[in-house]
Amino acid sequence: MSKIMQPVKPHAFTFLFLIMLLFVRTAACYAQSATDTAFVQSAVSHAVKVYREAVGMQTHLYNGAEYVYHFKPYLEGNQFFETDAFSPGSIYYDGTWYTDVPILYDVMNDAVVTMHNSSGDKLKLINAKIDTFRLRGHTFVHFNNKQALLQPGFYDVLYSKDLKFLVRRDKSIQERAMQQGMEGEFRVEDELYICKDSTCYPVSSKRSVYAALKDRKKQLRKYASQQHLQFRKKREAAILALVKHYDDISAESAQELKTN
Repeated sequence: MSKIMQPVKPHAFTFLFLIMLLFVRTAACYAQSATDTAFVQSAVSHAVKVYREAVGMQTHLYNGAEYVYHFKPYLEGNQFFETDAFSPGSIYYDGTWYTDVPILYDVMNDAVVTMHNSSGDKLKLINAKIDTFRLRGHTFVHFNNKQALLQPGFYDVLYSKDLKFLVRRDKSIQERAMQQGMEGEFRVEDELYICKDSTCYPVSSKRSVYAALKDRKKQLRKYASQQHLQFRKKREAAILALVKHYDDISAESAQELKTN
């Protein structure tokens, strides 16, 4: 049964806010004597940052359910994106950006997890309040667009211009009963999509990419051959290269029309 993490008490908010005001007033007085406007701006920005980190994080990020998962020692791998260790990231949560947030992304359960700053407990954030989060060089966006034929959830946006290349990160557990006991592993089951003209097409091979981008199929096939793209070993990189090339060709064609 999940429990709700309790935010800091209201009087702590008041105390922190008074500290912020005192800091700003002191900075303002100093700046008036030194006529240093830049110092005032820096002081105010710093005070607001300290206040948001101390108060805003408590009231918004730290009010979800405790995150619990059941570890099975015989399973190889884990259910998280890239690592089972917390990594610093940023998150747009409930209308506000938060930076330097410790984040784990449980791709199997589509859960964004952070760590409570005082108790150290793992906390599952509320998906409906998450618009975007950035983790380990990747940007994940919460999609809920049925017209694009996407299941609601978080998608790793690998490319976003005229075309979009999205990956729905996922893993599943594969278990086997052996004579010596249970064994198994977490298997990656990512789903890849190319979005064009408000529709997202599932892609997994050269053929599916060419079908989604059939208006430039000949040019893409030539490019894939020239670049020796490896769809079996480096599927994401290969599809990403074709998506970028498609946009480059389209931009060149548009420019030629303007100049002629």
